[in-house]
Amino acid sequence: MKTFFHHIRIFFYSLLLLGASACSESFLKDMENYGSYGNETFNSETMVTDYVNTLYARAFRGYTIPGQTLLGLWVDRNNLTTERWGMSEWIDPTVIHYTSAFDATHLINYFGSALGTSAGNTPYTRIRNGNLLLEELKTSTISETAKNYARGQALCLRAMQLFDLVRTYGSVPIVTKVLNATVAGKDERLPRASVTKCVEQIIRDLDEAASLLPLDWAASEYGRLTSGAALALKSRVLLTYASPIFNRDWDNPDNKRWELALEATLAAQNALTSNGLDGCKNAKEWANMLVSSNNSFHKEAIIVKLLTDVQGSDNEYNGWERALRMPSQEGLNGYAAPIEIIDAFPMADGKRPSDKVKIAKGSKSFFLDRDPRFYRTFAFNGVKWGYNGHPDDVIWGYRWQASKLAYGYSDQNQIESPAFVRKMSSIETSPTENFAYSSTDIYENRYAELILNLAECYAATGHPDEAVKWLGEIRKRVGIPAGKDGTYGIGMLTDRHQALEACLYERQIELAYEGKRFWDVWRWLLYDGGQGEGLKLSDVNTCTALGITPLNGTHRTSLYVDVLPGNYIIGEKDPLLSKRSDIMADPDAENFKEQLIKLHHFWEEYFCYGKPDIPADRDKNNNPVTIFWHANYYIHGLGSIVLNNNSWLGQTIGWKDQNGVDGTIGWQDDEELQIE
Repeated sequence: MKTFFHHIRIFFYSLLLLGASACSESFLKDMENYGSYGNETFNSETMVTDYVNTLYARAFRGYTIPGQTLLGLWVDRNNLTTERWGMSEWIDPTVIHYTSAFDATHLINYFGSALGTSAGNTPYTRIRNGNLLLEELKTSTISETAKNYARGQALCLRAMQLFDLVRTYGSVPIVTKVLNATVAGKDERLPRASVTKCVEQIIRDLDEAASLLPLDWAASEYGRLTSGAALALKSRVLLTYASPIFNRDWDNPDNKRWELALEATLAAQNALTSNGLDGCKNAKEWANMLVSSNNSFHKEAIIVKLLTDVQGSDNEYNGWERALRMPSQEGLNGYAAPIEIIDAFPMADGKRPSDKVKIAKGSKSFFLDRDPRFYRTFAFNGVKWGYNGHPDDVIWGYRWQASKLAYGYSDQNQIESPAFVRKMSSIETSPTENFAYSSTDIYENRYAELILNLAECYAATGHPDEAVKWLGEIRKRVGIPAGKDGTYGIGMLTDRHQALEACLYERQIELAYEGKRFWDVWRWLLYDGGQGEGLKLSDVNTCTALGITPLNGTHRTSLYVDVLPGNYIIGEKDPLLSKRSDIMADPDAENFKEQLIKLHHFWEEYFCYGKPDIPADRDKNNNPVTIFWHANYYIHGLGSIVLNNNSWLGQTIGWKDQNGVDGTIGWQDDEELQIE
């Protein structure tokens, strides 16, 4: 149920490696000089384990920040959502609209390219490495148990990689054998398989992996993929396959894809709970789960990247804490949260926030009576946020007019938001070298996601009452009361569209800053409702149906917390330094609510909001802009290098190929999934 050691040894021997362009004649010739493993490699359990460890390392090396996504690439897409501002070229309306094969390479170089004298760590290289192991295990003399475990892990990793390729490019070639570098011909020119065929292969791999892997490993092997991980991944894959991005018939409650996703999710849940791997039970466990470190087991984990604070060239550390911590804490610059995500969090009773508590409406009581998850996701002026050596540190981030031309900043914390991200930061982390050696582990997949999948499947299949029930389970464990109606603030929903929106809302809150929000926005076409620019991706506008405002045309907002004029004389040093000395709100304190009320009085007396001179979302000239995501960006085209080496692959709809011809390869099909 988990994935990978921080101290994996990497062994390459003389492996024959092929990349994404393995079908190309010229590419195959390039590979003729590569050697291969000897038979002794796969007849030794120790060496097979080393080989499997290499598969993990190639897939997960570099995954050191929770918000990162895409297997093996590990990019941060938080700024494409409301979790972080910043105009990347993907959503900048002033950037030229990319449609050509050359531009596709510019946007994302993930598919792979022909190799020269070395093999890069690209998706199809990783797939080939796994295929080689799977083939060699057929004749291996190691024990059946060791063989099954190695095979199961390789299949699971292959499925994960193919899934990421499908999410990025839609229809892609399926490679399940080792392509011989001495073979050239049309028989090796693998076409782009339909999304349905790709999903069939992914599910076959995950089903077999689930049958071969244990539900849990020995403590010394914590972090390896398990049967529960394979089943949970199956749930994620089938949920995505049923979603509007791939399913134009998503609005039909009898759509078979939703039923298959529901069956898979129930199977995964049953497998995990039967082994006691059923996640957090209360608010304390939830809070502690977020900061589990140094490879400590947690039953919430399904796939986890293990990290360490032991300094060494082969070790990996969590880079998240370094980004979060403020200068006053020996960190860098802090992670300012957009007003939109702060205001989205529910109240303590689970109900949606009213305008009177929203920062966007000028409220300085935004931190009162909020969902318990709010205080574990954000810090703000006057709240306790400790770290190693300073367990009682109270954070302050405000400004005042230090002169007619310049501002002063409390404790040198210059941050453009009333709240700053603290989620997954640990009091155990040392500030050494700006928190460079954090050992907080990263959950790539955890039990909450599985339950959220379950709720969404019930909503989509026309069972909103069941959706509310399981959303309530998510809220119950973080300390939200059931309320008189027993719905934990969600309300009695009878409409499947309302239930689907409630599911997406809950995912936004529960999984905030864990690299999941972009994929939810993507699969539900929430930039434009699926109606953009000649690519009508949904017969029903998803945003309109669910009552969600499209991201296109919106912007993220930043605000400073300023000291109210009249409370200081321009030119003086920090005017609140002595006044704040007895102010502290500790989320772990029994009287936290009373502390927050006192803090609120302080805010009302001394603070106001200041608008930055430069907007959060801006063009290169610092002019304000709004988000604009082009419809063809949902599924990438293939780059010119790939198409030149593999011309038979064809280009994706919405993109032009290397010759300037419009692409014809779609990713939405009405094929029936053939799985047992």
